[in-house]
Amino acid sequence: MIRRLTSFALSLVIVASLSGSSMAEPKPAPPGPAATTAPPTVPAQPNDPVLDRAQAIGEGANLLKKADDARKKGNRNFAEQLFSAAEIVLGPEAVNELGPLFREGAPPRISTKLTTLPKDTPAQPVVAGSSDEDAPDPKPLTGSLSGTLNVGDKPLQGRGVVTLEPASGKWRARAPRTRTMEQRNREFAPRMMVIPVGSTVRFPNFDAIYHNVFSRSDANPFDLGIYKNGQSRDLTFDKEGIVHLGCNLHANMSAYIVVVKAPHYAISDEQGHFQFRSLAPGRYRLRAWSEKSSSPSVVDVAIKPSKNSVSVSVTADAAPGLSTDKFGVVRGK
Repeated sequence: MIRRLTSFALSLVIVASLSGSSMAEPKPAPPGPAATTAPPTVPAQPNDPVLDRAQAIGEGANLLKKADDARKKGNRNFAEQLFSAAEIVLGPEAVNELGPLFREGAPPRISTKLTTLPKDTPAQPVVAGSSDEDAPDPKPLTGSLSGTLNVGDKPLQGRGVVTLEPASGKWRARAPRTRTMEQRNREFAPRMMVIPVGSTVRFPNFDAIYHNVFSRSDANPFDLGIYKNGQSRDLTFDKEGIVHLGCNLHANMSAYIVVVKAPHYAISDEQGHFQFRSLAPGRYRLRAWSEKSSSPSVVDVAIKPSKNSVSVSVTADAAPGLSTDKFGVVRGK
C-alpha cells in the first residue's frame, strides 16, 4: 500500500536524486581483528559525469515508476508529487508529454522561468495593499472615510478588504504593481494582499524545504509547481477576483490575494477598522469582504467634503483555511 508522501519525505527524495546520492544506509564492515594501524589514505576520485548522469536517470526512472503505480491506484496527489520529483531529476523536456497524465484535474501549471532572490531578503509584512499608500494624492482631497466591518452586532475579528468605486462607473485605473508573496517558516506572507488588475506577484521560497503554491479560485486558478530554497516564480493577475492560496505540501499554509479594478482599496486591521484618507466628494459603491466571507457585501455611500464614517456588515459563512489539495480532494481523505 502506498503511503501518503509528506513534504519532508518528498524533500529527501528530491535532494537525494539531485545530489546523485543513495538513500541507503552504509553497510557495516565485516567482523575481524581490530586494526593496529591507520588505514592508508585513498586519494579522492574525480566524479565521472557519465556514471553520475546514468545514476540520476536510473533514479528518475524509479520515481516515474512509483508515480505511475500511485496514479493507477487513484492517488493523484501522491502520483503528481512523485512525477514532479522525477521532472526535477530528469528535466522538464524529458517528461513533458507525460504531464497531462499526472496533472489532469489540477489548476493550470505555470512553467515560467525560475528566478533567484537573495536569501537575506527581508521578511514581508502581514498585509500589503493600500491605494492611499501605493499612490498618495500630492494634494489630499477634501473627503475621507473611516469605518468598521461587522459580523452581526460585533466588529469583525480578522482581516477584510474594502474597495470604493465612483457610482458613475468612470475612473482612472490604478497602475499595476509588483509585490512579493513569500513562503517562509512554512507560512505565506503577506497573509492578505491587494493588487490592481494587471499586477505581478513574485512567489519566492525562503524555506529549506520544498513548497508547491497553488490556487483553485475561479478568478485565477494556477499551480506553480515545486521549487526549492532561494527560487521564485512570477505570475501576473489579469482578472479581478479573490484568490485563495494554498501549499500542496503543507495544509496549514493559507493566504489571499485580492485583485481589484476599483481605484480605492484598503485592508482592515484585525478588529475590522479601515480608512481612506483622500476622496473626492460624491457617491461611491463600497464592496467589503473578509477572510471569513464567501462573497462580498455591497453598499452605496455618500462622501461629503469632510470626514465620513460607515459601518458595514459582512458575512462569516466561509470555511476556515483551505481544506483541499490542488486536485480539489479534501485533505486527509
